[in-house]
Amino acid sequence: MTNATVQGDVLEWALEDAGVNRTEILETVGLSRHAGQSSHLTGPVTIDEEDLKYIAKATRRSVYFFALPAPPLTSRHSVDANFRAPMSNSGQARALTPDERAALRDAKRRQQSAAKISAALGHVSVQYPTILTSSNPEQTALGVATWLQWGDVTSRRSRIKSKSQLFGAIREALEGQGVMTNLLPIQGDSLRGFTLHHDSVPLIFVNSAVKHPAARSFTLLHELAHLLRGVDKACDRHDLQARTSEESWCNRFAAAFLMPKDELATYMEKYLKKVFIQDDDIDAVRRIAGYFYCGYFSVAIRLKRLGFANAGLVDAVSGSFVEPAQDGFARGGQTRAQKRIAAYGTGIARLFGEALENANLSEIEVRKSLNLKSRNELRNFLTLGREAV
Repeated sequence: MTNATVQGDVLEWALEDAGVNRTEILETVGLSRHAGQSSHLTGPVTIDEEDLKYIAKATRRSVYFFALPAPPLTSRHSVDANFRAPMSNSGQARALTPDERAALRDAKRRQQSAAKISAALGHVSVQYPTILTSSNPEQTALGVATWLQWGDVTSRRSRIKSKSQLFGAIREALEGQGVMTNLLPIQGDSLRGFTLHHDSVPLIFVNSAVKHPAARSFTLLHELAHLLRGVDKACDRHDLQARTSEESWCNRFAAAFLMPKDELATYMEKYLKKVFIQDDDIDAVRRIAGYFYCGYFSVAIRLKRLGFANAGLVDAVSGSFVEPAQDGFARGGQTRAQKRIAAYGTGIARLFGEALENANLSEIEVRKSLNLKSRNELRNFLTLGREAV
């Protein structure tokens, strides 16, 4: 048996920051006798290396983190006080899981790194559309479509042929305006995404464990609405069907962006021969969703908002309703550079490329940040970022 010595304060910091069950973990590794329910571990603590690996895995930290002589000087919590938690099944705010907190912590780290580079390069702040307190979701969606140079239905349908391509197009439009987007997995698909504000490198995170491409697009737009309204928020799947004022506003914005009123009315008249959709007409919902490459719930709330359906249609595709499965984003044979672009977005590739050109970063620093193994992988990563413009 090989032992390691760690500082008790560092161990306690990691347990609290991760939001795990402290008592259970200390009992598992045999440290409960050293720390009661209220008294924290301090000073040097001897622990078996296998137990240390267990704690590192439970707290989503590297084993090397526990070699620190003292806890980090930053806040003990990954989640800032002004960060709004997701909703539970009961409609109440719930605590983030350790996996969710780890994803948030890693996203913050990427954002902080990007912010330093952006500042060194003299980049200006992201220029959002003006959102007034009195702005309604439909007006906001029109303004955002102009900001993103989204175009009319004819131009969009000439380049977007699937729900997966729609998500990619929205994401790239946001990246082009300076909004970082992350697409990474969090265990389970309960948490759909979150927002992290910043003047120069705002970030939207979408959980890639959500396989339905329409759900990803709706999440991306829902989180964009939070960003525009100045809110840092984590959203569960319950948030994306909530009818509270804040979440409802974001849902209506996302649906309005996906289905502009005139385009939706024209489609219904031309292809469905209907001006109103009945509560049980799921086939009509399916057809509209297929045409606009969006989800059933977004169709229903948009129809209701425009007076083209009643609340009963929203109820019919909410709650336990399961939308037909999609193939999602499963792709085989991706290179490491392609995987990094898919995870971190094209904007960060362009940012790192500019930093390299201006000697603000070394090649080794960039490769380490992105876990790219060779110069060729880095070159391919940067090329993918440039080609997306």
